[in-house]
Amino acid sequence: MAAPPWRSRTAAFVVTDCCATRISMATVSRRVLLAAAAAGLLPAPSRAAPLRLEGLDGRGAVLHQPARRIVLGFYFEEFLAVGGTAALPRVVGLSRGAWKDWRPAHWAEYVKVLPRLAELPDVGEVELGTFSAEKAIALRPDVAILGTWQVQGLGTTVDRLAAAGIPVLAIDYHAEEPARHLASTRLLGQILGEEARAARLAAEYEAAIAAVRSRLAEVRPPRIYIELGSKGPAEQGPSYGPHMWGALAALAGGDNIGLGVINSWGPMAAEMVLARRPEVIVIAGSEWRQHASGQLMGQGVSADEARARLRGFLQRPGWAGLPAVRDGRVHAVYQGASRTLADAASVQYLAKALHPDLFADLDPEAYYLDWHERWLPVRPRGSFMLGLR
Repeated sequence: MAAPPWRSRTAAFVVTDCCATRISMATVSRRVLLAAAAAGLLPAPSRAAPLRLEGLDGRGAVLHQPARRIVLGFYFEEFLAVGGTAALPRVVGLSRGAWKDWRPAHWAEYVKVLPRLAELPDVGEVELGTFSAEKAIALRPDVAILGTWQVQGLGTTVDRLAAAGIPVLAIDYHAEEPARHLASTRLLGQILGEEARAARLAAEYEAAIAAVRSRLAEVRPPRIYIELGSKGPAEQGPSYGPHMWGALAALAGGDNIGLGVINSWGPMAAEMVLARRPEVIVIAGSEWRQHASGQLMGQGVSADEARARLRGFLQRPGWAGLPAVRDGRVHAVYQGASRTLADAASVQYLAKALHPDLFADLDPEAYYLDWHERWLPVRPRGSFMLGLR
């Protein structure tokens, strides 16, 4: 919980029998301060008038701004980018598994810089069915910030939070629709009282996407296949329809072969991939070293490791004859570089993979690293987007 404003002042008032005497804060005991606060002699933390907000799922909430006690379900980097590290003490509960388990090396780097993360109560993870309304309610948050996919997955549990007086505000970077990225960022700014910083982040993202889109008006979209490579070459992993990497591929000027086949995400039949003859193949990976042959990407993953895993996918039956493999247009990307404001870099990378001559001037990985340098406390080190050579 954030310290109240008076904790940062250099002086306080101590009550005597007849008057209040000004003395140095360094000499005032915590017990005396607490007694003074209880007596109403210290000013209460200033709070803005209640603000009516609406999440991206249409659910409304009345919230004092800025929120002082927050349960955070996902989009951890966006929260820190908008609020800065100074916003972290306001987080009282975290869906830890959605960060620590999915991106373990990334989590470890953040804990080094922000050790308080490891001390935050864990409210459980929606996809595993471990999210606990009881734990969240016990933390007495002003608001729960969840992804729209988490709200959908929780079902009536969200109503239990609301009934306990905990407003739920949903944000959404999963759809990979620029308008929802912008709206989510601005909503975070309102929740955290950081509207100006949120506006700068939103404007930067909007400009980066527009710069890619402006070049694509008259070009043919090459066929592209994207797969989540956690299961490795031996098992067909999930691909994407109009959401997540499928939406990013469309923004980058690609013809996603999963569109019209996959509603959201799920495996595409191996025979269909061969029949649709993708001209570009992209395998998404992460830091999941527990998977013996899964595509490694992300924090602490070397380019040699990433490419060695990527070559394993080329051994799949029939893949040698695909245009993408024949022409060496097979790439790996970091799963953590999607569903985030930093995925403007992923759009740039996909655009360059699809239209190498048109986007020869772009350096997507430099953009990705620079974005983190400017907005977040941890600069990624590893492999985040690369080709076979």
